Amino acid sequence: MPRRIESFFSEADRDAIREATAAAERRTSGELVVYVAERCDPHPEVAWKAALIGGAVGALCAAAAIWRFGGWGAPDYAWMLIGLQLGLLVGWIASRFDNIARRLIDDEAVNSRVEGRAAEAFLEEQVFATRERTGVLIFVALFEHQVVILADQGINERVDDTAWVEVSDELALGIRRATPAPALIHAVERCADLLSEHGVAVDAANQLSNEPRFRRD
Repeated sequence: MPRRIESFFSEADRDAIREATAAAERRTSGELVVYVAERCDPHPEVAWKAALIGGAVGALCAAAAIWRFGGWGAPDYAWMLIGLQLGLLVGWIASRFDNIARRLIDDEAVNSRVEGRAAEAFLEEQVFATRERTGVLIFVALFEHQVVILADQGINERVDDTAWVEVSDELALGIRRATPAPALIHAVERCADLLSEHGVAVDAANQLSNEPRFRRD
């Protein structure tokens, strides 16, 4: 069944993420915004794909049973219809489980939806609203097991995109291993390391809230 944010992050985890963000920002003028979405999209195709697969399997099982054992006194089409309906129901129920649902979504569609939602979050949280355009968004999509790191202009001029990809891949691995909180804290620290290494100077002003954002989209 769909997992809620609370099952991934305790109150202690949230406090630790906030403290890690504050500590990271004391080392650099970069403003880190942690944004965790339960899921980026309803992915409506999952339910009907699962139902169609289940219906097809159910109908095939009914046909095989009729061929092997006969119709048990009922018309063949009736058993086929029962098999189809049961398969549709089982498929729909199966689509409610995250591990199954993820396998029914096209990779390209997932990437597009996650990147689009991350861009929305960047604007929603006004990550661009810093004096020297030094905001960095760490966007986590829990259901999709994906991470997007978006940096503003003042950071992109100094840090290559490949560096963010390495951090996001490592964080995504932590999510898949069901250790999102430690992985997220480590990602915050790695972002601070990158900013410091590339000469993003220290600035005492805290321009964006250090509170991690959690959304049930």
